Amino acid sequence: MKAHKKTVFISDIHIPYEDKKALAMAMDIIKDQSLTSNDNIIIGGDLLDYYPLSTFSPDLTASNIEIELFEGVTFLNKLRKIAGNANIFFFEGNHEERMQKKILSCCAALAPFLANRLHMHEILEFRKFKIRNVSTPFTLNKKLFFMHGHEKRGFSSPVHIANVNLKYYNRSIVFGHHHRFDMSIATQLDGSLLGGFANGCLADLSRMPGGLYSPFDNTQRGLSIIHEKSNGFFSVNQHIFIPNKKKGYEVLVNNKSYTSK
Repeated sequence: MKAHKKTVFISDIHIPYEDKKALAMAMDIIKDQSLTSNDNIIIGGDLLDYYPLSTFSPDLTASNIEIELFEGVTFLNKLRKIAGNANIFFFEGNHEERMQKKILSCCAALAPFLANRLHMHEILEFRKFKIRNVSTPFTLNKKLFFMHGHEKRGFSSPVHIANVNLKYYNRSIVFGHHHRFDMSIATQLDGSLLGGFANGCLADLSRMPGGLYSPFDNTQRGLSIIHEKSNGFFSVNQHIFIPNKKKGYEVLVNNKSYTSK
């Protein structure tokens, strides 16, 4: 039987405020996928938090850019090792945009010179790890599209975020940004289906300084895996990490049980 093409979608890790238990479990899951050169990993934005560049009066003693960049490179190195020959794609989220905005606000005259040199693909050594920097909307088959989720301004974070994005784009779409899972399916006049799939995060929002996020926010940890046949048929599988009594997570993926350590 010919193996289906797999695409793993992860987003909103917010290094250095990653959820260490959730991220470690996600890495175990990715490793067990035994990805090949026909498979893909998509990093869907907000890999780094860029907290010191925030406009929300950041506490500059709580973090620094050098730490974030070092930990970002460390993560990408680990990801490439477990990904094997799989294709890895990255596109920016709103937190990565903080660097460009800071450059423009501080030294607009130097922006053309600095923008590329301080872009994620340069400072995180994408070339070294064979990671392709792409723009959104990104697609591998012209049937399913990937975005960070912040591109359309004014959406905020409505209750049914998957349905809102599906109606607006009128395309099947996987996205992050909102740190929670959601799904919406719509049947078209010709009987075909479109789906909107919101992906959770891999960040520990309680670790972020300044109380920017409530510890009781409606957020979930996890990742999404898309299986695709050669004829273009695909299935989006959302794997939500369920909190357990040991302050960790559990999930079933491909009939295998994972528990955070």
